[in-house]
Amino acid sequence: MKMITVDGKNSRPLFCTLCNIGNEMKEKATIPYGMSEYCGYDSMIATYMKGEYPIMKLIPGVRLEDVPRISGNWVKDSCSWLRKNARRIDVLNIYILDRTAFFQALTYKLHNPKGKVYLRLEGWPTRKMSNFWKLIFHKMTLKMSYLVSTEYKENVEMLSRDWHREIMYSCCPLNPNEIKDFRPYSERSNVIFTVGRLGTKQKATEILLEAFARVSDKIPSWTLKLTGRIMENTGLADDFYARHPELRERVNFTGPVMDRNEMTELYMDAKIFAFPSRWESFCVTVNEAMMLGCFPVTTDILGSRSATCGFKYGLGSEVDDIDGMAANLLHACTNEAECERLAFEGRKAVIEALDLRRCCEDIAEGLS
Repeated sequence: MKMITVDGKNSRPLFCTLCNIGNEMKEKATIPYGMSEYCGYDSMIATYMKGEYPIMKLIPGVRLEDVPRISGNWVKDSCSWLRKNARRIDVLNIYILDRTAFFQALTYKLHNPKGKVYLRLEGWPTRKMSNFWKLIFHKMTLKMSYLVSTEYKENVEMLSRDWHREIMYSCCPLNPNEIKDFRPYSERSNVIFTVGRLGTKQKATEILLEAFARVSDKIPSWTLKLTGRIMENTGLADDFYARHPELRERVNFTGPVMDRNEMTELYMDAKIFAFPSRWESFCVTVNEAMMLGCFPVTTDILGSRSATCGFKYGLGSEVDDIDGMAANLLHACTNEAECERLAFEGRKAVIEALDLRRCCEDIAEGLS
């Protein structure tokens, strides 16, 4: 890695991930950690500071920098921060092809013409650009970006052709500091686990709840555990308990869990990870669950299909198919030996496919 000189002293080039994140930022933290750990960069994450970030303990060498909340508008405040800091940043890592990325890339390049923009697309399952101004903004953002990557292999050829530039595949890697030894199912509980923003249309939590209810009498020793904030005004838990009072002790809403160790234990205590989403950019939680030894029962969307190698290591049903998910839950709960074997094999496959070192070395090569 080529070093730069600041005030006559050698220092590592600065890789900066700029993103507006909440208290949980694992998807945005892993790449800068890998660039620092394996590729010779000095890495930082610039964001609105929102309290404690437990993930920082798992990404040593990466620092946080506060983007002052002046206007309360992320686009304005992040661009204001860039005007003051662009010159010290060698690589600006931004996410999603939208107006925010355009203004951030433009501000950065105006104040640091020699700097490199790395645009990381989180899946980006569509390629069409309909609105005229969106088309202009998108094309200009792509032109300003030195490197563009997508998290889906299926999109590389299509996007490269349609956007007339090279698009690199870059997985959403696992943090090696979170990889644990496989815990045998004999040491786990009969728990079906899910995590997310419960009650949103995207997460389709109601599909999972009803699927579990339909087979609950056939798997009396199993419980369903749901972790995450129940979105306001959904009445999700109350409505379910009103329709299925007999399941009140077997369907548990834990609320949000911010502590990484506690979340890891929830995964590792469960045998099955259920994922009923209608769509996702990249199924981070499915990969995380498989890494920690859960057998995935999901909907058949691109991210979960990719994570499970075409459902070689899991079961998938059509979106909104309650009966299909119920049947898959029943199969998983009543074929424990088979699911444990597939969970063990799937864990190895995910860890190999989402290797952080290889991912970041590919990024570094693309930036060279």
